[in-house]
Amino acid sequence: MKKIILAIAAIIALSGSALAKESADSTVVFTVQPKMSCANCEKKIKTNLRFEKGIKSIATSVPEQTVTVVFNPKKTNVESITKGFAKIGYKAIPKAK
Repeated sequence: MKKIILAIAAIIALSGSALAKESADSTVVFTVQPKMSCANCEKKIKTNLRFEKGIKSIATSVPEQTVTVVFNPKKTNVESITKGFAKIGYKAIPKAK
């Protein structure tokens, strides 16, 4: 019985640390210039930005003209992500919240 209780406690502790890591992520929404006009624009951004350190996910929207980036603020920041956009020919402007 003690082994089962210890196993359950270990699982709870591990899941709690995973949740803490997820909540530590930051999100920023960018508009880009030139404007995205097609799926190829979205693919170019997603394919190249994913190599930037600390980026967790990238979501693009041609109709809304936005790029939403979830990142680990301990590994990168908005300025570094903006420089990543510049490497592929886009000027990225963070949207005000």
